[in-house]
Amino acid sequence: TPEPVKTATAEQTEPKSQLSDEPLNVGSLVAYATRQTSPVYPSAARSSRMTGLVKVELTVDENGNVAEVQNASGPIMLQAAAKDAVRNWKFRPFFRDGQPVKAVGYVSFNFAL
Repeated sequence: TPEPVKTATAEQTEPKSQLSDEPLNVGSLVAYATRQTSPVYPSAARSSRMTGLVKVELTVDENGNVAEVQNASGPIMLQAAAKDAVRNWKFRPFFRDGQPVKAVGYVSFNFAL
């Protein structure tokens, strides 16, 4: 029976070592933005009078730059414009225990005509 105990111990200690590498989960990133660019309304969406809220999930690197755009939700015709816009945003760096860390969160764009 000593083997299951060793396995359980290894499984319990592994997540703790990964925790410091995990990005900080911030929620809405708008308040931390130092530079914002507005999305360009797609002409096809404009001509079909499409409006709506697009939420874009992203990762911000240790320097405050957009490292990765993960998911977008909302009207499909508007998602690419929102993703393109948020890639140009810049944020204040985030810190954990005095060290710069990656952060994950989202930005919402309200497309209205």
